[in-house]
Amino acid sequence: MPFHRPALGLSLAALALAGILTGAAQAATTDRNPAPAAQAAPATAPNGAAEAAPTAKVTGFRSARFGMTADEIAKAITKDFKIEGKDIRRESNATERTTSLIVKVDDLQTGAGPAVVAYILGHSTQKLFQVNIVWGGAVNPKVDPNALVGAANALRNYFVAQGYRQEGMLLNAPVGDGSQVVVFRGTDSQGRMSLLTLAVPPKPSDDTPALPPSLQLSYIEKPNEPDVFKIEKGF
Repeated sequence: MPFHRPALGLSLAALALAGILTGAAQAATTDRNPAPAAQAAPATAPNGAAEAAPTAKVTGFRSARFGMTADEIAKAITKDFKIEGKDIRRESNATERTTSLIVKVDDLQTGAGPAVVAYILGHSTQKLFQVNIVWGGAVNPKVDPNALVGAANALRNYFVAQGYRQEGMLLNAPVGDGSQVVVFRGTDSQGRMSLLTLAVPPKPSDDTPALPPSLQLSYIEKPNEPDVFKIEKGF
């Protein structure tokens, strides 16, 4: 499933290889089949009528909405986090020719530590098409692995209850050699995606300390059609 990873100035390539203690990795993959939202008992309204099940809508992140311009995103960042001006960093991806507005948020998710949030503007439209949020790793080298796994599990449980489509949903699914776990992947009725991944590579060697774990949450407008530069066929 293709999706865009921005250059954060923190090296997401390094984050993709970030390690986590074996015990924490096992904690992330133990509960592999939590009950899907569709199986939850319906809530009951005060008058005794059952409330309709929620339906997920992935529209962006907080006040920032897909399709917003850089100026509109900056205003959304100020509204959501009281961050403005020099504290909003702008970076370009030379390969994909996208632009990211990047901020650091100290306590976005309780227990997970500080996070970096990247709002990614597309190559052709210069409008928001993806938001990446990263915890651990280069953001906080002293991150507590167990706390990060706990945050991942809490976020997974939250997303499961939001009414994402059951088709294509993934929960606690190891990727490749198991160095990453898709903690949650789900799409709404328009195909927009929420994707939560935890990096869990093994310790390199007995003499080398494990790298800090990392957790990434992405909100993606068009997972199969990211607005990035591509060389046309027939070049």
